Amino acid sequence: MSKYFLALICVVLSACGDDGSPKDYLKIAGGGITFNYRYSQASMIVIAQQKYPLPAGSTVEAQFDLPGQKVRQIVTQPAMEGKLTYKLQSDPLLGFKKGGEYNVTIRLLDASGKELDRDDRVYVSDVDQSTLPTKPLAPDYAYTPHLENL
Repeated sequence: MSKYFLALICVVLSACGDDGSPKDYLKIAGGGITFNYRYSQASMIVIAQQKYPLPAGSTVEAQFDLPGQKVRQIVTQPAMEGKLTYKLQSDPLLGFKKGGEYNVTIRLLDASGKELDRDDRVYVSDVDQSTLPTKPLAPDYAYTPHLENL
């Protein structure tokens, strides 16, 4: 009797599979507001980490709050088989303030544009743009620094 019971359990468990419920495909694994001293530019970066294989033809999208604006910047990358992390970066930022809170959203969209997954995060700036250099540290390929940055 125990052989039949064990076989029945195996059959029942094999029927358990993908139930079609929403999946957590991606999660925010890191990022923040970064300042590149070489170019004297700040931007927001988000790292999306794959938790579950992404559907073929899907797109990874990041939406960044822009300081002082009501619109959000959207950056996309196509999902690629075997790629486990996606780095999405905003255009250079202007007007960010120390203590300012800026929302970042990652979304996974299927081939038709339907949202399959999303994750949100708030980044808080620990510096004010006014305290950072206004010119790149090195204006040319010889890496001769600007005197004002010394």
